[in-house]
Amino acid sequence: FFISLITLNSQIIHSATSVQSNREIMIEDFDDGEIDLTSYPEEDQDPDNWLLDSNITMDNSPFSLKLYGNTWKVETIDAFAIMEGDVWEVSCYVSDLAEIQAFGISDGENVLFYSLYGSQELDIEEWFTVYQGAFPEDSWQQFHLPVADDWFSWFEYYPTITELIFINDNDLGSGTVYFDSICKITYDLPQPPYVAIHYEIIETYYRADGIRSVDVQFFSWVQDPDSEELNYLWSFGDDSTSTEQEPLHTFEIEDDHNYRVLLQVSDETDLTGYASCAIQPEEGESSFPVSLNFTGDIMLARGYEQYGGIIQTQGVEAIFEPTLEVLGEAADISVVNLECPLTTHDQHHPTKTIYFKGSPENAAGLAYAGIDIVTLANNHIIDYNYPGLLETQQTLDEYGILYSGAGINSVEAYQPLFYSKKGVNFAFLASSDRTGQYNNYQPYLNAGYNKPGFAYMTPYYISEQINAVQDLADLIIVEMHAGSEYSTSPGSNYDIFEPFDLYPDEDYHAEIDIPHMWDIEIRHHTIDAGADLVVVHHPHIIQGLEIYNGKLIAHSLGNFVFDLTYAETMPTFILNAKVDESGFYEFSTVPVFIDDWIPQRAEGELGLFILDYLSMKSKEMNTYLNIDRRNVVATVVMDTLNMTVSEFPAEELLVMALEDDYVVSEPLKLMRSGSISTVTAIDPYMDWEIRLGREKIWFGNFEDEGCSLWDINSNSEWLDDTESYRGQFSLRQQRYPGSGDNVVTNLEKRIKRYDADSYTLHGFIKTLNGADVTIQIRYYNYRTGGYLIGEEDIGTSINGDTDWTFFSQEIDVPDNCNYFDIRASSDCPDTDEAFAWFDDIGLIAWEEWQTLELNSEILNPNDYYYLQVRSPNFCTESTINYLETAYNPGPVVNSNDNSIPANSSLYLKQNYPNPFRSGKSSRNTGTAIEFSLLQANKVKLEIFNIKGQLVKTISNDMFEKGNYTLFWDGTNNNSKPVSSGVYLYKIKAAKEEITRKMLLIK
Repeated sequence: FFISLITLNSQIIHSATSVQSNREIMIEDFDDGEIDLTSYPEEDQDPDNWLLDSNITMDNSPFSLKLYGNTWKVETIDAFAIMEGDVWEVSCYVSDLAEIQAFGISDGENVLFYSLYGSQELDIEEWFTVYQGAFPEDSWQQFHLPVADDWFSWFEYYPTITELIFINDNDLGSGTVYFDSICKITYDLPQPPYVAIHYEIIETYYRADGIRSVDVQFFSWVQDPDSEELNYLWSFGDDSTSTEQEPLHTFEIEDDHNYRVLLQVSDETDLTGYASCAIQPEEGESSFPVSLNFTGDIMLARGYEQYGGIIQTQGVEAIFEPTLEVLGEAADISVVNLECPLTTHDQHHPTKTIYFKGSPENAAGLAYAGIDIVTLANNHIIDYNYPGLLETQQTLDEYGILYSGAGINSVEAYQPLFYSKKGVNFAFLASSDRTGQYNNYQPYLNAGYNKPGFAYMTPYYISEQINAVQDLADLIIVEMHAGSEYSTSPGSNYDIFEPFDLYPDEDYHAEIDIPHMWDIEIRHHTIDAGADLVVVHHPHIIQGLEIYNGKLIAHSLGNFVFDLTYAETMPTFILNAKVDESGFYEFSTVPVFIDDWIPQRAEGELGLFILDYLSMKSKEMNTYLNIDRRNVVATVVMDTLNMTVSEFPAEELLVMALEDDYVVSEPLKLMRSGSISTVTAIDPYMDWEIRLGREKIWFGNFEDEGCSLWDINSNSEWLDDTESYRGQFSLRQQRYPGSGDNVVTNLEKRIKRYDADSYTLHGFIKTLNGADVTIQIRYYNYRTGGYLIGEEDIGTSINGDTDWTFFSQEIDVPDNCNYFDIRASSDCPDTDEAFAWFDDIGLIAWEEWQTLELNSEILNPNDYYYLQVRSPNFCTESTINYLETAYNPGPVVNSNDNSIPANSSLYLKQNYPNPFRSGKSSRNTGTAIEFSLLQANKVKLEIFNIKGQLVKTISNDMFEKGNYTLFWDGTNNNSKPVSSGVYLYKIKAAKEEITRKMLLIK
């Protein structure tokens, strides 16, 4: 049998309950009435403004240290060694608030500062700010400081402390602070249970119904120095549990993999010890895969609860009903970020400017949606202080929804959440760095050793969380609430604050937040520390997926249920993960659009726009998505060496028109079988420039695909299923001579302008007795309200009868335009009834013009939907040929590592470079294949395509013992270049064969 004895270290173990016994080690209590203080260099402006005070002391002790004025004092103490896990307690009393009232320690070489009180916003690279403003003034407060962890996290060693530092910093006034009793309380802290387990198989038998059963007796050994009553929770991996100390469990499963059994033992101090073991069930058909779904932020508050809102009129279940089939019903485990407390408490955070809460009854929506786990590590979970957090936890308990990431103190906040399915034990770890400190929202939102809040995300504590569960969990999932709000990529726009976003989720000035690691760096660190999957929340906008060292990082899942009215926050997706005996082996995405605050499965072209955008953002992270354009889902390519490449050639005739000094084509809509990857030819052959464009209006086809952002609000406009340029629907408008004015159909939400400078407004129009029919664009500097900066249209107004015709016009966007509104407009005819139909309305955001170089690679996958060419040489038309490329996960091929098997006389290295381009041996073309022989042999080296067909024989000759390098230039046995894709190379010597894979790209 297998025994595991695990206890969680550091803050993951110790309780932050108040000290009750007398095992503390006093460091300084000022009781002898004598102290020698010196000035801290360059800071002590009022060096004499201190005294030993006998009036305000803790527990009527003889003296406390009083500081007033602008003073920083240093006390030299006998050397005091800090050991792993050490926690100090500092007693402090503030009678008059200063800018900084703080405590520090030093070993003479480095110094650590803790801000306890004070009005000043401090630099988190120099201060531990977790307690600042957390406790009331005019009373003695005890601050529990995890000095060992904090020191080690910054300096990577445990010091011997020789100096204590006391601070009352106030450049504008006095401020008064008292210090008393500074002691080491490590031995006074309660300890978690030490747990070990083992088991015995009692009996194996068949039941009367033919099911094979195995009775297993489990035993536990638990040692807990400070608790007599213990609570046991066994999870057997087969969806069953037990609360007995030593249960007899019957496994009625047959499977092809081990089942991890986990025991969690909780004591009277709410600390938990863990142990696990592996059980091999009876051999049978595999129950894999285990499937998991992850979504973006969910808040069930504010607009959802307003009078006449969705929850009041339709019920909370209506929010989740449209996506039920692709969320809770589509996975074994569904995981979300719960972005609001569910509480009845009314006292909100004292300094945050944006706070919200939902009714506890709204948790019924989470249960209806099939949500199993929520993370609470976010910047809103403490909006209604600890009572709001506690009621949220109690509410989730009532609905059977598990949670992690926040608690009454950092001990609880850092606790892992274990979830077992089909024998696989998952550890969910949650943390956040959105503390509010960057806005001076005191008290800050992260938990302290004796302060409520969420688990604070730092590289050190991420590593500690992961290390604590590595021997307990089969797979480790880290959920972060981090990054820059409303950013489109990790680490981007950290130095930009956009004042025209008037209603952000939080008043977040990103440029003054300085984490220890930027987004990508800390997420890579998390994978390097042992996480199997990283999922990020908070930016509200979807960001790319990244495969890093074989593991997935979802840099932002955006929103899922949120009452924001920003169009750019409405596209989102569900991340699905599949697990087998090898771990996470497949990730896929289902596009979703938050339509009128209700998430809808994004179908058709809307869904493809979302997936193409996600694919482009992922390629920026060197990760490929395979988009199933028929079923509108995307799969992450986990192994680029094994992926196959599909190419789709296209040829298009372009009509040229003279514009200034160029002939310019109309925008050409690409076929989008994949992503444009190169232009192979253009006729006539002369000087050409090219630019590529992205579509910014993802719902201009008026189809029922999950988005209803067109404001159709009168009897004179409707979606017409009897007439369309393409698809089922078009927008139809109707006017009469006496209608009085034109009818306009515009967008409910303005579209945010990003980086592009050049845009083209376009669409198809059909008219019957039309009057001044056109498509317009309006420019605004604010998301809502504000003044109209300017307006343009497609360059013409259509009158009379016109069959479906494409119109486009390059527009001149004002520099101060931040938002667009698109409008379809029809005026009143002079006589008779008038109709106008609109379809495929859009706005192309162009890249810069570039010289066209044939066969040069265009970064792909991408989300380019349009192409345009121009030339200074005159022609009336041209023909362009281009390729689109799609990437597909290939079949699983065993590519052994580069180690030499025991008793082997043949060794084959991975080819280099890989991927490679075809061509004769040079710096950038062809690939080298290196092998070694331990004895002379005839060596056969062959190249096969992914179908197993022979492509080329490189060698079939005798070789002496030694190391050799052969070269393949990407041609077949007829010396003709082969197509790009995955190829296998197989070497055979005597009875030994080794096969590896390689990727040829164009």
